[in-house]
Amino acid sequence: MDFKRRLRLFIFGVLLGSFVVWGFLFRGRDLPAWTPEGRVLEELQKNPVKISSLAKCKSACYEITEADILQVLGTADVKFSESNIRDKDVPEYVLEGKGVNGETHKLLFRIEYMSSYLLDILPEDDRKDCNCGN
Repeated sequence: MDFKRRLRLFIFGVLLGSFVVWGFLFRGRDLPAWTPEGRVLEELQKNPVKISSLAKCKSACYEITEADILQVLGTADVKFSESNIRDKDVPEYVLEGKGVNGETHKLLFRIEYMSSYLLDILPEDDRKDCNCGN
């Protein structure tokens, strides 16, 4: 058998084996997130959202609905540079994403047992100042 024929058989075998492994192990499965951002977002999305009184006040002031908050959770980027993940017993994450109406929102979340807790809505530069007792 010459080299070209052996190479073709080898490549065919590798491709056939790859398709078999994909078909039995990976097809139709929802694989968990493996990046740090993906893990945080997956954890936040799987639990119901509780909203603090400060966040409720600011959401009313900034006209942010619960649909906006859920939309941000689905499309957000985790801002690890602005998050407080090392200085506290329970890490707090800053999420930035677009709401239903397309506006960008920054939300401060904490992952608690069986819930995602919205602590605060961080102000943007162009937003009015709310008197919510920061």
